[in-house]
Amino acid sequence: MDIIPFIRFTVNSRYINRWIFGGLVFFIPVLNFFSIGFLSRTSRLITVGGMGLATWQDKYETWIEGIKLLFVFILYNAIPFFMFSAGFFLTTLNSFTAFFGHLMIKAATFVILPICSFFLPFAFAVFAERLDFRESLEFDLILRGIKEVLVEYIIGYAATIAAIYLSLLFMRIPYLIGFLISSILTYYSLLLSTFYFTELYHRTSLCLTQIKDDESAFE
Repeated sequence: MDIIPFIRFTVNSRYINRWIFGGLVFFIPVLNFFSIGFLSRTSRLITVGGMGLATWQDKYETWIEGIKLLFVFILYNAIPFFMFSAGFFLTTLNSFTAFFGHLMIKAATFVILPICSFFLPFAFAVFAERLDFRESLEFDLILRGIKEVLVEYIIGYAATIAAIYLSLLFMRIPYLIGFLISSILTYYSLLLSTFYFTELYHRTSLCLTQIKDDESAFE
């Protein structure tokens, strides 16, 4: 996995502004659709041509792509979102229900959410390559692809969670400084994760480019 060359590529003065912009608005509702769409377009570029970053020329298409991906994230995490909402509701009733409400919130945040989100990297890669909302929700196919590269997938997923957690710690810096630093670092962590999982996805039977390469080998 050429993660180090990709890091050098992204911090080059010619390309750093592309993802910095996405990082600055990543925590801002509605505007963060641009950030998500940029990751999707970058993933597609990597799938087709190797190392690279998307541009901001087609801003409207990037924004729409980000909205579609948001629905993918919501559907995969519908269960933890429901548990979190139900738990929060229980905490507002009385002290007895509040106990179970806090348990539900903790279970949703620290157990169910990581489990449900585990499939998102490849669901993201499927959508980025095919731009098909339904295919990104085909759980059985995505699970089969994960099994083909399970060890590397788990390592990448754990590293992504750790990087995002460390990035969010910068929120403790007062005023707007901590917010901006955390937003940029969180987004850059997701950018590196996008590259890592796209490269991993390309090695599986899910990747259409890989399928075409295999078919051409038999011609």
